Amino acid sequence: MAITEQTKVLTLDWWKPANKLVKGDYVFDRCGKLVKVTLVQEYRQEECYEVTFNDYLTVCGDLKLGFPIEDLKYRKRLDEYKGLFKFRRPLKHYTVANLLEFSLLSERNRLNYSVPTTQPLQLPHQDLPVPPFVFGFWFFNRKANHVFNAPSGKHDEVAEKFKDYGYKVKTGRKRPGGRMEFTVFPTVESQLTPNIPNKITQNYLLAAPEQRLELLSGVMLAKSAQYNPKTDWFRVTSRHFPTIARIQMLTESLGIKAAIQSNQKLQNYTISFKTRHKLINNQTSPELKVHHARRFVTKITKIQAQMCVHIETNSSDNTILVGEGFIPCR
Repeated sequence: MAITEQTKVLTLDWWKPANKLVKGDYVFDRCGKLVKVTLVQEYRQEECYEVTFNDYLTVCGDLKLGFPIEDLKYRKRLDEYKGLFKFRRPLKHYTVANLLEFSLLSERNRLNYSVPTTQPLQLPHQDLPVPPFVFGFWFFNRKANHVFNAPSGKHDEVAEKFKDYGYKVKTGRKRPGGRMEFTVFPTVESQLTPNIPNKITQNYLLAAPEQRLELLSGVMLAKSAQYNPKTDWFRVTSRHFPTIARIQMLTESLGIKAAIQSNQKLQNYTISFKTRHKLINNQTSPELKVHHARRFVTKITKIQAQMCVHIETNSSDNTILVGEGFIPCR
């Protein structure tokens, strides 16, 4: 397996381009487990390809770039088991060379090959200045006067969360649209001083799975209309793309496939996703049976020759997660 040298890989030291990885670095395998890099080899490859998925994310590498693949037969059997019985059929390993031999579309014009999203990344527990739920809610709901606005119908749920974390909650007036004002003691700002962040910081994004779930729950409860129980879709809108990109990292690190859309007229960005993780009380998501989601391979395009990096780890299947979608490669 070889990915192009600028492909981003998450390590315990944050993101690194593939050509900056060194032996001894820790990365993640397709099960979200930390694995140690045992070999890094950089070389120029004349024949390189870009693999595009149905959410427009891409991975670039040489002909030996491979993925753990579900084909039509695999997905059919998986659907028949529905998580009720132990499913032992292993994923197939297909390289770009293998995929180029076959059609990406079936006779019925369905996409043949898919790659499951990762399982939640098993990062270590972090000692954080404020609880993750509190930080997520504060980050998207903060006001200069330290007053929060709980979304309509969510005041009790949010207030109970703050109380569970040891805050005193004082309810204020009712705002238009049924939103309830409230304040907490101690203030979140007093706990974050002197370095009050203007972004979702790395220590929260590199926290343990349960901490990241709490963070995402706080983000989802911070504003009105961020969850539609009829469609079971979550969404967050912001004019600040780096914030949306960090929410994408947060969701994808939990195995949640997310999609970002740009609205040029309103000059904002929206990230949308479905998840089986329980984030809010009125969530209608069905129980998780097998895995959270999958990406379908839609196109393989030859690209210009460039430097590639071959990486090996101490993982049993030698997979690593690459790019903003944490796509498993080997």
